[in-house]
Amino acid sequence: MAEIRVGTASWTDPTLLASGWYPPEVKNHPEKRLRYYAQRFDTVEVDSTFYALPRLEVVRKWAERTPKGFLFNVKAFSAFTGHGLEASALPKDLRALLPKEGHLSQKEVPEEVVEEAWRRFFQALEPLREADKLGYLHFGLPPWAEPKPRSFRYLERLAERTRGYLVAVEFRNPRWYAAWGFVKRELERLGLVHVSVDAPPHPEAPPRVLEPTHPVAVLRCHGRNAETWKGPHQKPYERFNWRYSEEELQDLAEATRILAERAERVFVIFNNNYGTQGVEAALGLKGLLGLGPPPWTGGLFEGR
Repeated sequence: MAEIRVGTASWTDPTLLASGWYPPEVKNHPEKRLRYYAQRFDTVEVDSTFYALPRLEVVRKWAERTPKGFLFNVKAFSAFTGHGLEASALPKDLRALLPKEGHLSQKEVPEEVVEEAWRRFFQALEPLREADKLGYLHFGLPPWAEPKPRSFRYLERLAERTRGYLVAVEFRNPRWYAAWGFVKRELERLGLVHVSVDAPPHPEAPPRVLEPTHPVAVLRCHGRNAETWKGPHQKPYERFNWRYSEEELQDLAEATRILAERAERVFVIFNNNYGTQGVEAALGLKGLLGLGPPPWTGGLFEGR
């Protein structure tokens, strides 16, 4: 049976901070907040790096404030996955190179900006690498990305550029799974981790395919809210506003066990981040799988 790690996509979502899950003396204190989270989970996905490049000084604090063995899984910046970017998210010197303000599609982003963003992204992650606290880099392809030659060339270049890192790829377009045999072989050939997705029963949502392409497997749980899957959305969390039921968590536990039979390490990440929904689902799944508190807590566990 594989090593299983369970966590959430962000520990600082505004709705989580407002929910009361963090005690009052912890809620507004960044260091105590991360330590509180790490007493309950042994991994987390950094979602903020999709919207803006990480800063070296902030990443260094993440490494310093977490125990040995804790792993951060870092979401790739939007301009690395074909989503384009928000001009305001870039540092001033890079923003000055853009053709306009506001949102830029991928085609509108100058190549020199993308290249420099890659350099700064890798540079900022060094404290996690040095501390052996970097899990995988998460690359979520946009819904409009289909299994066409251009997309496979993208995966080829991605594998080359990220050599030396563990890279996980998530497909949001269900057409990738209509060609799954070929897609799986390509991911295996390139050494890329397949992200299995738990999503609503919706024609534009990917199916749940529990087939690893690497000794590491990832199950990313988006909730099952079919009504909000397509949008439009005012806030990103609206798509993933879902509280998993006990029956649904039992189903996710079985899915995790299947992956654990086929891989050496399994990450389960809950992306239903509205309020306490993600942390409660993650704790519930840990209970169903018989996973206790992280080893560095000495067996102590406060019930939240």
